[in-house]
Amino acid sequence: MAIKISLTQFLTFNSKISTSAKINCVNKIKNGPEYSVGMDYWKQLRDGIKSTFKNGEDISNILYIAENVRKDKGPNYRRAANRMVHFVNQHEVEYFETGHAFWEFEDKLSVSASPELGLKIDGKKYLVKNYYKKPNSNSKITKTNIKSTLTLMSLAKYDFDAIGLQKAVLNLQNEKLSVADPVDSPTKLALNIDAENFVNIWNSI
Repeated sequence: MAIKISLTQFLTFNSKISTSAKINCVNKIKNGPEYSVGMDYWKQLRDGIKSTFKNGEDISNILYIAENVRKDKGPNYRRAANRMVHFVNQHEVEYFETGHAFWEFEDKLSVSASPELGLKIDGKKYLVKNYYKKPNSNSKITKTNIKSTLTLMSLAKYDFDAIGLQKAVLNLQNEKLSVADPVDSPTKLALNIDAENFVNIWNSI
């Protein structure tokens, strides 16, 4: 049976800069508690951003979410919310509806790859995954380092028409939008190697 993980989990694994960090990441995914709404740290902000776009409200409304979360979440929520507001205010941004997606590596790994947001940014349409976590020494969210995640998003099977829509990760540490390049044999191979690496670590723990 294939291992099932989320796009966030694969992105987090992909962002790790050392073997030990990747092992620790997979261990937490495999042996950590199962998903529950109460344990989803970023759910309130993630849902708030989407509903704000969907309802055509001012993006600055998400700042109120940051001021009304649990006290220990406040600093991280304020940082990410302020970055999102600043990014949107620097561009012409429109929201559009998307759907669901998944990507499979042989019969070993299945990644739910649904985009978080559909955004038209300065005239171009993107399927966007936001990265919320604060910077740490074990991870690096650069286009080079997360290329396999971008490739995965490009190769995922969508239940809606995704042709012509660019796939991207918005890093809310620095407001950088990393956009997937056209998929070629080397990038596809790199994705498969990263997926195989994930599976091998999982099976070795």
